[in-house]
Amino acid sequence: MADEQNAPGTSPEGSADDQGAGTRDEHRDDAQGQPSGDQAADVTAERTAREAAEKRAEDAEAEVSRLRRSDAAVKDADLDALRAEVRQEFTAQLVRAELRAAAAGRLRDPADALALLDVSALVGDGGDIDAAAVAAAVDQLVKDKPYLAVEQSGSAPWGDVGAGPRESAETEPATPLDRLRRAFGNS
Repeated sequence: MADEQNAPGTSPEGSADDQGAGTRDEHRDDAQGQPSGDQAADVTAERTAREAAEKRAEDAEAEVSRLRRSDAAVKDADLDALRAEVRQEFTAQLVRAELRAAAAGRLRDPADALALLDVSALVGDGGDIDAAAVAAAVDQLVKDKPYLAVEQSGSAPWGDVGAGPRESAETEPATPLDRLRRAFGNS
């Protein structure tokens, strides 16, 4: 406000400097003693340009202020969204690791459990891993697709094909008649 009062041409009575500045421009005469129209137009153009520049500067400052306020308001929401995204990704990694661990002794390839089960369904309330749901999901997968399960210990993977040493070797019957008696259980 004080700057506006001291600015040239703003006070009603005008100061000596104001009058001198204004009259200098007005007293510039061309060769015939008349005020030049070009100089008056130049002064008016400069004033208009200065006013437009000041208006743009005020608008820019207002926009910067608005953006700073909105950035401060959005920053908290951005941080919360970023935290939620990181938490969700980390939880999904933990569930996948838990699922691989649960499937390790039960499935031939634990990666099958990751491919065939819905990982998001195994997350409990609050983002915790539901260990019971993981175990139940692996059990159900083994029940639904038994060919994915690890072979039970003690059973031969291919069955008995008749090759290799035998546990008990019977003596060969002496005659063909003895062989028939043994085959039909008539001793």
